[in-house]
Amino acid sequence: MLNPSEPVSVEAITEQARQMRQHNADTIGRRLSRGERLSAEVLYDILHAQTLAGWWLLVDRHIRHARGGRGLASEETVARFVSWISPYLDDDASALDTATSCRILGLHCEHELALAHFERALALIRQDAARTFLAQAKTLQPASPAEAPSSSSAQEAKA
Repeated sequence: MLNPSEPVSVEAITEQARQMRQHNADTIGRRLSRGERLSAEVLYDILHAQTLAGWWLLVDRHIRHARGGRGLASEETVARFVSWISPYLDDDASALDTATSCRILGLHCEHELALAHFERALALIRQDAARTFLAQAKTLQPASPAEAPSSSSAQEAKA
């Protein structure tokens, strides 16, 4: 586990997210193969890890693209993802009232009600993953001079 008080690299965070996603996928696969019941906690962990890893793997892909001279530097890439992910913190999905949703949405069967709750749960998982992503992004070490954007790429980014 990374120490939150020390600056870390995007690569370290990405690798940690990848490992957590793999660990949770192995856990869920093992439980399914044994015919065990999947708890809400196990499902939450795998979906949270999947969401977080997905975002960091996209950051990593964008940074690798930039190193080829065709994109943004790592700090700019992370800043862009921070701006894209930040709105998840304000997601109002936690305000869903079951009784009201049944009346307003006309949910009459268990299937529709379960789907409404699952959608709410997924929104809450994204919200928590966004909180984790943003906290991790704050721990990143500054880019090395080799990763700093050139003046021409900085001008392109402003254009």
